[in-house]
Amino acid sequence: MLLFKSIMKRLASSIVVLLGLTIVIFALMKAVPGDPARLALGPNAPEEVLEHYREVNHLNEPIPVQYFYWLSNAVQGDFGTSSYTQRAVSQDIKDFAPATIELVIWAGIPPLFVALFLGVISAQHKNKWPDYLTRFLGYIFVATPTFVFAVLFILIFGYWLPVMPTIGGRLSPQFTIAPVTGMYIVDALIGGQPAAAWDAFLHLLFPALALSLGKTMQEARITRASMLQNADKDYITMVTSQGVPKKIVNRRFLLKPSVIPTVTVMGMDFASLFGNAFLVERIFNWPGLSSYGMNAILNKDSNAVVAVVLIIGLAFVGTSIVVDIVAMILDPRMRQARTR
Repeated sequence: MLLFKSIMKRLASSIVVLLGLTIVIFALMKAVPGDPARLALGPNAPEEVLEHYREVNHLNEPIPVQYFYWLSNAVQGDFGTSSYTQRAVSQDIKDFAPATIELVIWAGIPPLFVALFLGVISAQHKNKWPDYLTRFLGYIFVATPTFVFAVLFILIFGYWLPVMPTIGGRLSPQFTIAPVTGMYIVDALIGGQPAAAWDAFLHLLFPALALSLGKTMQEARITRASMLQNADKDYITMVTSQGVPKKIVNRRFLLKPSVIPTVTVMGMDFASLFGNAFLVERIFNWPGLSSYGMNAILNKDSNAVVAVVLIIGLAFVGTSIVVDIVAMILDPRMRQARTR
């Protein structure tokens, strides 16, 4: 019951956050100089055609009224027409989102286990070479921007040592995959094409690594710090004094409370990957939602920009809710705190 109440509170606050986000982005896009009708129809469109476009899309109305029309359509899944692609924005999102989702999944979930492993190993071997190595790499990777990793991967593995595909989309030209989910690795495996799945994975590898390296090492450092802090707690000392083997102490009594702060950070890092993917998708020519959003911004396509921001906001809010639920399951004290 406490968990259900906490989830309902988070959902209610999330709706308010999303509404506020759309209002701010919508107002900012309307403040950008330029005529949306002329941007959509071109500089040579007749005035009567431009006026008809403005009338149909309520562009002559005050901005609050325009937002109301947009919101009433958006809740039905209609985000209007993109002036950049001349297609329905909802269709564009359907086409581009799977590429970003696939990238974020591979950049977020496997590195999570790597971060936990490195953090645990570093804590268990405090002030020994595994700890020094993990901390040293952590300082370097956390301080290095994502786009630097992306450029380095392209230079090293795309030009100096051209051993793997680093740029040019999601799949080599010799492969064709029947779309099912839009995620090429999954679709290739469903279609019984292991060679195509491997090729799609190779195209995905370096964009995912560029996105995840810094966050993985940051999460490893947090796991290490949390384990070392909890290792000095009285209950750990008591269990150890009773002769319980160190491996059992670490696995059964130390790991669970130490993972809670790491899980929270990991969840936020996972959600932020959707926003951080903008640069990586542009650098690797990855045809995802973030790249589509960047093109929409450059072309002043307000319908597409607001829709992309809303989708990323939904992903962030949804992830934060899942993280809260996991944290409350791991630590019942948080459940009680949320309901007060």
